[in-house]
Amino acid sequence: MRRKKPLYQSIMTVLAVAALVAALPGQVPAQCYGSLMISPIYFEFDYLVRLCVHFGDISSIPEDIDCGRGREAGEDIIQVPIYFYNAHEGISRLEFAIESNDSIISFSPKNCFEIYHSSYDEDKISGIKTMSIKATACMPICGPALAGYAYIAPAVDSETTWINLVPNAHTHRMYASDPYGDDHYLFSPHHGGYVGNSWLYTCQTPICEEPNMPVTSLVAQAGYGRSVKLTWTAGEGNYTMIRARTDRYPTGYDDGRLVVRMDSSPGQQLYFFDTDVLDMETVYYKAFSLTLGAAGNVLNNSFVECSAVDTVFVYSEIAVQRSSWGRMKKLATE
Repeated sequence: MRRKKPLYQSIMTVLAVAALVAALPGQVPAQCYGSLMISPIYFEFDYLVRLCVHFGDISSIPEDIDCGRGREAGEDIIQVPIYFYNAHEGISRLEFAIESNDSIISFSPKNCFEIYHSSYDEDKISGIKTMSIKATACMPICGPALAGYAYIAPAVDSETTWINLVPNAHTHRMYASDPYGDDHYLFSPHHGGYVGNSWLYTCQTPICEEPNMPVTSLVAQAGYGRSVKLTWTAGEGNYTMIRARTDRYPTGYDDGRLVVRMDSSPGQQLYFFDTDVLDMETVYYKAFSLTLGAAGNVLNNSFVECSAVDTVFVYSEIAVQRSSWGRMKKLATE
């Protein structure tokens, strides 16, 4: 199981220690990020998308986010990769800002993202530079994925260049939009990153646990008599839940028809036969990795399910050697 994450200090002030926010019934406990307490639209967000500075391989997100690295000799321009994850159905729009103690030259979006608005500000008292960004994607992008690169020019006497990811300076919003037009709160669980010497208020561990690693390798295979065999590899939670719809993929663990909810252990190979389907029907399945408490409440759940989906077309296939004429007549009249 993943280790517990300690509380961390805010980059905005040395003395501010973010407090855990108790989740309301049905809410995701990952919403314990401190600034959500003062967000006027906090209760409109059903899950959080993470935005992070990461210098490592994409396959290590979110288990091992590498937030910092050393300064290279003669490095006049610093390239800072910014990733997003916990993207659920995919992300089509991002709105956030990059803060730094050094000059931000530009933000170069990747993965078919394009900037449709950006602005640059500098606080004359603190000297902090801010680039606010609004970007849209040509298609919904699942995470983890590279959002783009921030290019920063360090000052001559700068030993450490730090980067923080914060709300847009003009709209005061930090969010991601999915293909359905719903907005989801966007935040940086590790408070940005740094290049050079270690910087005290970046790369801090998250205030709360990251979501469970997701269910993987979900396969839906049509069988005899309108049955569908589902196979998958369990995620980190103690339960696996599979939901289904006939018009689109379920958007959450309470959306669509409940196919199965069963005990599971991380990495366990599991299967289930879904027989509650109609003839000549396309079924969209999505699997969720849930952590349930003693009372049956969801304590921690994963929305990193971009890979844990499958679709199957169901029809009444009959194996003659296994069926009687009575069974075939019954199928023909159903």
